[in-house]
Amino acid sequence: MAASATPQTRSDTADAITVIFLSAAALVIVGVSTALRIGSTFRDSGIAWVIPIDEQPISATADSGAVQVEGIAQQAMVFATGVDAGSVAAIVAAIALWAIAALVVIGSVALVAWNLLRGRIFVPGNARAFDAIGWTLAVAPFVIVILETIGRNGVTATLGLGVVDPVHPIEFWAVTPIFATGVAVGLIAVAFRRGIRLRQQKEGLEKETEGLV
Repeated sequence: MAASATPQTRSDTADAITVIFLSAAALVIVGVSTALRIGSTFRDSGIAWVIPIDEQPISATADSGAVQVEGIAQQAMVFATGVDAGSVAAIVAAIALWAIAALVVIGSVALVAWNLLRGRIFVPGNARAFDAIGWTLAVAPFVIVILETIGRNGVTATLGLGVVDPVHPIEFWAVTPIFATGVAVGLIAVAFRRGIRLRQQKEGLEKETEGLV
């Protein structure tokens, strides 16, 4: 049964168009940031990675050498060559999954905005879009953390920095808000499906009533 369109106000139309344009801009930003991330990670000197170091005083320049600063260094960017293939694959997969997850979320939001622009609210396409957003936000961050940990461990092992560390609980807690957001969006998908069923039931009753007249 085809879903009928819902009348749209000028405000609704403007909001939907704005979301679509912002989604297009976000796609460009994702592409650029992914390319920059690949370039900053895979360099001629090796795979670049920021690792924690023992705290030590440093003297460095900032603002292209215009300012001299002193402080305590807690992290350093290292360059590793000869990293095993599995770790390299994990790093590549983490970057790719980050980009894919962003594209899925942006594309799904744009689809919902497009349907709203056409006056199609409680339709299966919107429910599927919210499902895609919810599952992506709930699952992708944890997988990315695991892949980045595998890559980091490969880098540190190559540099001879000791025992390979497992995923730290803090890294999982850091993505918990994204997981919670994914669950909330999943509930919106459930609400949309219920709205679709109610609308279909209403349209069915209206057709039966018309047939009796």
